Amino acid sequence: MALSKAKILAAKDVKLSDPIPVPEWGDAVYIKTLSGAERDTFEEAYAEQKMKSFRVRFLVLTLADESGERLFDDSDVPALSGKSSIVINRLFEKAWSHNAFTNEAVEALGNDSPTAPSGSSTST
Repeated sequence: MALSKAKILAAKDVKLSDPIPVPEWGDAVYIKTLSGAERDTFEEAYAEQKMKSFRVRFLVLTLADESGERLFDDSDVPALSGKSSIVINRLFEKAWSHNAFTNEAVEALGNDSPTAPSGSSTST
């Protein structure tokens, strides 16, 4: 039996990672899968302006609590940017991988020719 539009739109496909311990912050966080719209918005913003605070802006979109609600909003970028670069980078790598981003795809943003998505990720 083929999928219907209703079944596809009803599917719960935005997933949360397992808890990720952040001992420096005293507990754990979760990483959520971006929706198609969130990913498009992030990629478009990057392509238009090669955004500042790239890692932190990505974490603002993907760090979540146990119910999948974002922990931060866009106004929190400056505050989160002040946290340890070691923690930011560790969480960014996990969020990047969880959302199946590749360096090649992001580097191609803003180029005239679209690139086909590759199956590799930047880390695990």
